[in-house]
Amino acid sequence: MANEVKLDLKITIPVSLEPAGDMPERWAESLTANAQRVYDRMMEVLSSEGKFTSRLVEPASQKWRKMLDPAFVSESGRSGASVIQYHYKKLAESFTKFMEKYGQAFATVDGVFAKWFKDQVNNAKDRWAIAVANGTLRLTGDRIRGLVVPQVAYWMTGDPKANKMTEHMENIGGGNPYDFTKSGIRQQFRSAVTGLLVSAGMNIIRADMEAGILAAENARLVELANSYAKAAVKPFVVGGGATDSLLEYEFSDPEIKLHARIVLV
Repeated sequence: MANEVKLDLKITIPVSLEPAGDMPERWAESLTANAQRVYDRMMEVLSSEGKFTSRLVEPASQKWRKMLDPAFVSESGRSGASVIQYHYKKLAESFTKFMEKYGQAFATVDGVFAKWFKDQVNNAKDRWAIAVANGTLRLTGDRIRGLVVPQVAYWMTGDPKANKMTEHMENIGGGNPYDFTKSGIRQQFRSAVTGLLVSAGMNIIRADMEAGILAAENARLVELANSYAKAAVKPFVVGGGATDSLLEYEFSDPEIKLHARIVLV
């Protein structure tokens, strides 16, 4: 049947979602218990000035270069190329100071290895919990309080477990999970869409729901969905009507919602 709606649901993104129970304690315990491994891995990656330059300075400089207009001239008359070169030089010269600070952070004090590092981790538990609550966790959810945007992957791939995922979700139509994917690629879609939903959602939140960012991120979601959709599914669009397939974030002040709709051709 043309324009048959097989699934239509909206998920409301919580304003904040606090980490469950002992998560902050477990986060701190995991980091402090692995202090030696953290130190060893960092030393392995950035132990020499050459490694520091190739792995940190050059990538950072390249990314920053893209943000500077080539025609830029500072108030002091410095050209864009000169500013980039100065920025690169200052980063490269920071190797010695970096190693000094890193050594201090992981030094053995009062018989305790990495005492400063461990103290800072333990002092940061509350800040970590607040950052997580206001950041990625509000998009991902968890197994205890329920998944947030990742549950869409279950609904859109016909998984019966989706019927048990009722937190943060409003079922508008269709009612049952429906697999819209081409044969054999259901799991690939789940993996791809979950990561994209979280990254797109975080970009939109960080941009304060700015319309251009919202449209750009929704375009990425639509492109992904269409690349996995079987022929019987009506193509996904951004901001479509009642009989269009959708996978997009919508902002209706003060709420952000993820809208998923599957319609057959």
